[in-house]
Amino acid sequence: MSEDHETTVPTTDQTEAVEGLEARLQQIEQQPLGDRAAAFGEVHDELRDVLEGAAADGPEGS
Repeated sequence: MSEDHETTVPTTDQTEAVEGLEARLQQIEQQPLGDRAAAFGEVHDELRDVLEGAAADGPEGS
């Protein structure tokens, strides 16, 4: 039995989002430890909200 796997090419918006996240994480790494913990917590909450929203929307094209 063969499974078809869809290859996804990141869109410009996705690429910009990843690059923005990378830059933000680099900025966080420069902060003192206490500030870093709070900043990583904020990033975690934002990513969770995005993922939960994506899961609630279901697969694209549905």
